[in-house]
Amino acid sequence: MNKQYKKLGVNVAAITIGNFASKILSFLIVPIYTAVLTTQEYGVVDTLSTTISLLYPFFTLLVSEAVLRFALDKNEDQKQIFSVGFWITIFGFGVMLLVSPVYFLFDGLQGYYWYFMLYYFVTTLQILLNYFIRGIERVKLFAFNGFLVTFIYLVLNIIFLLVLKIGVHGYFLALIISSFIGCIFTWIVAGLHHYLIRPWRMKRGLAGQMLRYSIPMIPNSISWWISTSADKYILIFFHGYALAGVYATSQKIPSLFAMIGTIFLNAWQISAVEDFGSEQSRLFYSDIYRKYSSVNIVVVSAFICGTQLLSRILFASEYYEGWIYTPVLLFSFVFHALAGFLGTIYTSAKETKFLLGSAVAAALVNIVLNFALIPGLGAMGAAWATLISYFVMWLVRLLDSRRFIRLDIYLKKDIASYVLILAQMGLLYLQTIPGYIGVFAVFFLLVILHREIVVGMIHLALDRLHLTKGGQV
Repeated sequence: MNKQYKKLGVNVAAITIGNFASKILSFLIVPIYTAVLTTQEYGVVDTLSTTISLLYPFFTLLVSEAVLRFALDKNEDQKQIFSVGFWITIFGFGVMLLVSPVYFLFDGLQGYYWYFMLYYFVTTLQILLNYFIRGIERVKLFAFNGFLVTFIYLVLNIIFLLVLKIGVHGYFLALIISSFIGCIFTWIVAGLHHYLIRPWRMKRGLAGQMLRYSIPMIPNSISWWISTSADKYILIFFHGYALAGVYATSQKIPSLFAMIGTIFLNAWQISAVEDFGSEQSRLFYSDIYRKYSSVNIVVVSAFICGTQLLSRILFASEYYEGWIYTPVLLFSFVFHALAGFLGTIYTSAKETKFLLGSAVAAALVNIVLNFALIPGLGAMGAAWATLISYFVMWLVRLLDSRRFIRLDIYLKKDIASYVLILAQMGLLYLQTIPGYIGVFAVFFLLVILHREIVVGMIHLALDRLHLTKGGQV
């Protein structure tokens, strides 16, 4: 099992080095958006990005998920796997060109059609390439590409938004150009032209296997999208683009926290498939889940402590009110992260159809609560609907995943931690000196409660840093 931990640690370290820098750069660009774009404009930008997330599964059939999973099986033909993913992605884009103009009949979206289409194309291509290079375990290339794309994106935003001052058009140009450069870089460095074969030479049997793996994940992906993004459309319906823009901005701090989960799961997906189903694998899964849960709890508590300060620094005054939604969204991402971890049980077992039940349950809860809460509570209602729906997804997966692997977890300690985080949020909303003291007291209490894993992770991080400096990674 030590070999598994070492491999996971190396992958996490490599992805962290690349992604931490890229995510920090993305985070630092938030003040530019809030200073240059109005809440109305940011609402439009976020709506178009959210729509791409919705359409992506339908027009790609989520084939990139199959590309990653099948590429991790070393006995599979890597050229066939990549080619199936590439040509399905290209064909899906062609279909997208035929049907997408209907969407731009909606008020407020006219004038952004070609930005939308180009952004969709480079996004889907970038996802495919990134999934494949992870599947063939080019993890360092994956990490560096993330840093490169984000650095270019930051520079272009400064040029287009601050120097040329072209607003929303500059925002999309920066996204499209940086992602396109990232695709070209990955293609050349990984030598992906050597993996691409003509469509008529693809093995239909393998293509069928890959689609049988990926297509059942479409309802799951859509349900994730509903839990994550449908609230923005309902907010627009009841309260307009401006409030949706403020709410989207309030998600920026939680997105920085979610970086931890993204980095880890990118590395974990590579390790999760090894010896799946064995007792050793069960123990490995259980130990990693416990560590992952503790780290998420402690880190989200730390972010709650700094919510108002970070909002003051990052957001222009017309966006600052969004800080009140941030603690709820931060807490929701704890369950988002844990549900994502449990989802790797299904993908490792290649039983993706069983993901559907938990995702649909969460989506239904989210939709019902959004319509019930948003009219009266506005964006706060959307935040609570997100939290409750993610909690439902986590709980259903925790119980259902036992059919494949039974995890040994510290459930009582985790539940006690969740109660403490709720108390911490309540103390923050008091906005009094005793309340702020209580906020930090809860944080230190959580650190003590999870001290073994916190101390262990600190030692692990220091060890990895030492090895990196020594040239051993």
